[in-house]
Amino acid sequence: METETKGKTNLISLSEAAKITPYTADYLNLLVRRGKLPAKKVGRNWFTSEAALQWYLRRRHGPVTVHATTGASH
Repeated sequence: METETKGKTNLISLSEAAKITPYTADYLNLLVRRGKLPAKKVGRNWFTSEAALQWYLRRRHGPVTVHATTGASH
């Protein structure tokens, strides 16, 4: 998994985030650009955190848990 550590927050690329959510990287990019998913732009790529993904998924679908190691969400 591509990760970047900034302080205590592990950032993951949107392509990695797409593997652990029901969304494509393109859709996650759209959410970021619309301000609906917190993310940080590093160079030309967007990065988000598992916590931000869980926050968005809870808002959208109710209680969920994102499992980065298994690639499943519940």
